[in-house]
Amino acid sequence: MNFTLLYFDILCILPEHLMVSGSNHPVSVYVGEDVTLNCSADSHIPPEEIDEVSWRKIDRNEIIQVLVFEKNQIIPADERYRHRVDFFTAEIPKGNFSLRLKSVRTEDKGVYMCQVFTNKCS
Repeated sequence: MNFTLLYFDILCILPEHLMVSGSNHPVSVYVGEDVTLNCSADSHIPPEEIDEVSWRKIDRNEIIQVLVFEKNQIIPADERYRHRVDFFTAEIPKGNFSLRLKSVRTEDKGVYMCQVFTNKCS
């Protein structure tokens, strides 16, 4: 199964250049396996400046909330992803916002987007 990944959103213009990236190449995994979708920043973001990290799946007719990390806690997402995602909160200080999707299903195929919101603009 292939996943096409998009990683490009920092929703705040910072004085210094900050780039969030991941792979724009398809990731293949067998049904039932786990897969890690990478998302990282090329610059150090202090954890206290992170307002929210959001993972979404872009489907044909809808945007599905996979995971939201806000105020140091994971907020429940779409029922299809509950209990099947891991977010590496201890890695945030290193600029790592990756997501692990467990027990991949056929319907998980698609485009995923990682967004990082900072409070630097306030």
